[in-house]
Amino acid sequence: MTRAGDRARVGVITNPRSQKNKRGLDGMHQLLDAAPNARHVVLDSITDIPGILAEFAREECDVVAVAGGDGTVQAALTELFGRRPFAQTPLLAVVPRGMTNMIAADVGLKRQGLAQLLAASPAALSAACRTRRILRVENGLNLQPQYGMFFGGAGICRAIEACRTTVHPLKLEADTAAAVTLAGLLGRWLLGRRRGEGKSDRIFYGDRITMTLDDGRAETMDSLIVLATTLDRLILRSRPFWGHGAGNLRFTAIAYPPTGLLRYARRLLYGGEDRKLPAATYLSRASDRVALAMDCPFTLDGEIYQPTPGRELILTADDEARFVRL
Repeated sequence: MTRAGDRARVGVITNPRSQKNKRGLDGMHQLLDAAPNARHVVLDSITDIPGILAEFAREECDVVAVAGGDGTVQAALTELFGRRPFAQTPLLAVVPRGMTNMIAADVGLKRQGLAQLLAASPAALSAACRTRRILRVENGLNLQPQYGMFFGGAGICRAIEACRTTVHPLKLEADTAAAVTLAGLLGRWLLGRRRGEGKSDRIFYGDRITMTLDDGRAETMDSLIVLATTLDRLILRSRPFWGHGAGNLRFTAIAYPPTGLLRYARRLLYGGEDRKLPAATYLSRASDRVALAMDCPFTLDGEIYQPTPGRELILTADDEARFVRL
């Protein structure tokens, strides 16, 4: 057990297949090998995470650090909050080593953060934490409940696939890649409208989704996108959620066809709580429970899944985690 004033014991999971880790792990090995309070495991497979976290729990690690992308963090969160190998949830640290790193942008370590983490005491790390709710998604096809921080459906999944196909091969930094993708999508929407393109477009069309927020009335919408998150900011430091309520989930849906998508783009991404957007197209609320009846794919932190046919996806965020932000 760590004593007050000692360095925190840190368990580090590195995914060598995450985008930035593909460039080499020599620097990370050098840093961690020199830290007697660090336990470093490089993944052979994402399925190794349960056993690794169980070992970290037996060794009473104060902090679990994940050096990978959003998908690796999501896999670790699912194990930590699904099977709960630790008697008390440890502090978490996210080292941004993936392509998008949306979780790390909100609650992750900065450039020299890992070195500072290894040199700090548990008390110092506890004082440098940000608390976030953890999103739980039930009824994915052939899946136990999954835990993460960003859920997206309909056009979001298609945009992710387009980004992976056309932008990721360029090996741009995360914010640049996001900006290029967003600009390309908005331009595609504008050109598609001018050419009269409709349902044949591979990204811009509506998916029929019935959504029930908390105990409210079910609403059915041809949806361009739906998203739910517990993060404070998303890519490009955007906040595409607004409205009132004290729920743990920020939920937003945009109908198809979207009224004034280009005209309202900046307000949609960066406006305040009262954005004065057309209510028939743009819906955003804070909720504690979201039920979605949908047959299109969904993403959780960049990983693509299918819903179980005939069952609603249930989104909640009852659990909290504390992320070290150095």
